[in-house]
Amino acid sequence: MGTYDFASSLVRLVILIGGLAALPIVYRSGARWYTHAATACGLLLVAVSEGLLLLPPSLKEPLGPLLAVLAGLRMDEAGYAVILLGFLFGLHDLRRTGDRLHRRNLTLAAQASTDFLTGLLNRRQAELLMEYGVARARRSGEPLGFVMIDLDDFKKVNDAYGHAAGDAVLAHVAAILKSRVRASDIVARYGGDEFLVVTPDASDEDVLVLADRLRILIEQNPAKHGSVELPASASLGVFTSNGDAEDAVRDAIGKADAALYAAKASGGNRVVSWREIVPRDSRPCAGAAADGTSQAAACKQRPAPFGVLAGGVSASSDLRR
Repeated sequence: MGTYDFASSLVRLVILIGGLAALPIVYRSGARWYTHAATACGLLLVAVSEGLLLLPPSLKEPLGPLLAVLAGLRMDEAGYAVILLGFLFGLHDLRRTGDRLHRRNLTLAAQASTDFLTGLLNRRQAELLMEYGVARARRSGEPLGFVMIDLDDFKKVNDAYGHAAGDAVLAHVAAILKSRVRASDIVARYGGDEFLVVTPDASDEDVLVLADRLRILIEQNPAKHGSVELPASASLGVFTSNGDAEDAVRDAIGKADAALYAAKASGGNRVVSWREIVPRDSRPCAGAAADGTSQAAACKQRPAPFGVLAGGVSASSDLRR
């Protein structure tokens, strides 16, 4: 073991201290066994090599042949090389751990924003996206359609067949909704057996056409639970907003919900627009003052609103559903 200069000693000292400092980090990082083994073996080789240099002359003389063999093995250099190898293993393990944590965070984020049963957005995430959609509609002037959906007599399914059957119906209806909306639409489970569809850049007529298509699909495609078919129907309330209300999301949801209750009160399995249930004299009539026509006369001249729909909507739509 020959002597070495100051620069070489400094480099070796830095590597040795770094190896010692890295041990607890490597241990906590969840590194694999070979990372621990490489780091520990490297430190051991360096410690033995450096320790032999500190032996007093009285011990070096009887150990001369052994020290000569060890010097030929160059344990110190091998030790530093193994420590560096352990560092590389540790960096690989840290990256692997980071990737695993990233995937886990993505999974947790998805679980926090979706309903576990249906795979749809949950209410909280839907409301966050609706705030963004309303702000966008306010800036662009494009309408934003809201469709509230509630399954008719859903409690009877749970009472007659059990909650597992009820879950099967909910999952089936969710699959129908997801299959019939655009990628830009928001589909969420809003409550127990309530769903919400929000579709941007859609007119009143477009939203009503979509709502009635969904109603028909739910009615004509029963869910299955084992060998039992579980027919279902739904009531739907529709409202179209331009995002100009003070609390646009709450206002739109409230009006779509009011239309939904009107559909329920009318017997269910139908679509009702909020424009149908709002008092006629509370709706502004465009052109009432432009040509001197009275408010009442202008309202009479205005086309009739969409009514209660139970047998389909005969309207054209540019939406690709």
